[in-house]
Amino acid sequence: MHVGVIPDGNRRYAEQKGISRRKAYKNAKQTVKQVTQSLNDYSENVDSITFYLLSEENLKRDEEELETLFDLLESNIDEIGEFLDEEEYSINWASTNPGALPQYLQDKLADIEQKYSRGSKTVNLLISYSGKQDILQASENLEAGGLEHTEENFSASLEVQDDIDFVIRTGDNPERECISGFPIWNSSYAEFYHIQKNFPSVSPKDVREALDHFNSLRRKKGE
Repeated sequence: MHVGVIPDGNRRYAEQKGISRRKAYKNAKQTVKQVTQSLNDYSENVDSITFYLLSEENLKRDEEELETLFDLLESNIDEIGEFLDEEEYSINWASTNPGALPQYLQDKLADIEQKYSRGSKTVNLLISYSGKQDILQASENLEAGGLEHTEENFSASLEVQDDIDFVIRTGDNPERECISGFPIWNSSYAEFYHIQKNFPSVSPKDVREALDHFNSLRRKKGE
């Protein structure tokens, strides 16, 4: 089972709690670990998790906030990697525009991806990613390689290659249900669930309720 997570609401969490965005993002790091642990504890069937940490659209934010995000990613990714390794996850850094990140962060992410590659399960970290660009680049790669545009070849050319079964979005705005550039091809038959809390406030109970909802559904994939 492949679970995707769109962790929305970090900035609103900071405003509501009266804390800095830096502190909110640090709290979000702990929530990434907590969500991963909860998924593992709840179901042995979860073998892939995809976290949408930074979209290409996010790179249009003001320079100061981006510097904070880049610094936090660089300084905290080792801790996340060690945790995921203990949970038997390999790390895949998925990016459709890696050059938009500072070189020191590119180097760190590439190093972490190589260092934590032995796990039997996978965590995809979408950083500087766009679902539309992923599709365009996959098509270009097939053409450049002279490969037929089959579903199998196309999937193998994407940054995230396997299908996503269940997408969990967070955020305290119940009217916002968009997927925000999340892997479009992979989630074409995914079930969606909205936890109406900003991401750093998400609890293990919230994750269990989301999975209970998923398990209660009868998935037909158009049949």
